[in-house]
Amino acid sequence: MLSARAIRDDHADVLTFLHGNLDAVAANCRVPAEAGPESLAFATTADDLAEQRLQNAAILVVQQKIAHLARPAVPEQVGARACFTARGIPMAMAVLLRYFDRKHERFLDWGPRHASALVHPTATIGRDVVFGPYCVVGARAVIGDGVLIGSHSVIESDARIGPGTVLHPQVFVGSGCEIGARCEIHPHTTIGSDGFGYAKNAAGRPQKIPHLGTVRIGDEVEIGGNCAIDRATLTATYIRTGAKLDNICHIAHNCDLGENGFYTAGFMMAGSTTIGRNFQTGGNSVVSAHLTLADDVILAGRSTVTNDVKEPGLYGGYPLQPLREALKTLVSLGKLNVMRKQLAGLLSHPEREPDGEG
Repeated sequence: MLSARAIRDDHADVLTFLHGNLDAVAANCRVPAEAGPESLAFATTADDLAEQRLQNAAILVVQQKIAHLARPAVPEQVGARACFTARGIPMAMAVLLRYFDRKHERFLDWGPRHASALVHPTATIGRDVVFGPYCVVGARAVIGDGVLIGSHSVIESDARIGPGTVLHPQVFVGSGCEIGARCEIHPHTTIGSDGFGYAKNAAGRPQKIPHLGTVRIGDEVEIGGNCAIDRATLTATYIRTGAKLDNICHIAHNCDLGENGFYTAGFMMAGSTTIGRNFQTGGNSVVSAHLTLADDVILAGRSTVTNDVKEPGLYGGYPLQPLREALKTLVSLGKLNVMRKQLAGLLSHPEREPDGEG
């Protein structure tokens, strides 16, 4: 449940009260077309606002640029009992939707500790930890207060999980790995598997290099489903505070991902590479091994990085170029066949102009 008064009192830095009844209460959140008298709704366009006027939501949040449309001569005509404005709807959603997030309840459906959960007697367990069916916690592991551990998740020996962290079902946390506070790890993600390291013997057969290091993850990190984060050879693979990884990302051994980075689906990086703070990338990008990327680097989707990136900025393509040049290159690729024919014509008849010229 969320009251208009709570929004005004607790989130004035994000939302501004326009008008209406501060005693209005929302029990759910819906898109404008499906909102009802117990709903919170968001309107980013005039069409959203028009749709909302037919639904009479309990609380309406409108984009600041259309706030003037939500100031009718008769307040009741806005179609909501309380109305707020926000500079950015995504940030408003970030602070308000958590009131309707029943994730904790999903974990508690089986009770605070399922009978099938296996917790080693030497593990240290904080207060209000929830253990799902068939989860396993190894020897000397340390689990902070309020951690949620989903069914079939495995936390190996000497691992540490910070307070308030959520491990969804079927997450693997390897021995000695550390996850900070208020993180969220989604299903089928592996943290602390061995890195891909081999040396060839005299016969040319690969010999595995044991990986004795760990993975260390900062606070408020979110890692999507089906990700693989390899442990380091001797030290640690780092994912710094505030980083967000989408689904199906691979982080190789000895890598260091800076604070507050965004890594979208399909991102892959090879070992021993350091990425600076505030990194952003489109999907399916690749970063090679033993590189250093500066702070504030942004990559277009499907970019490939094979050399150090020493300056902040927007980049794209393969080979990597400043984004503006990369887009020009991409446009030119579609004309290569025509250009090739024109060049062949010039070489065969140097006295003639190419087709379409002059």
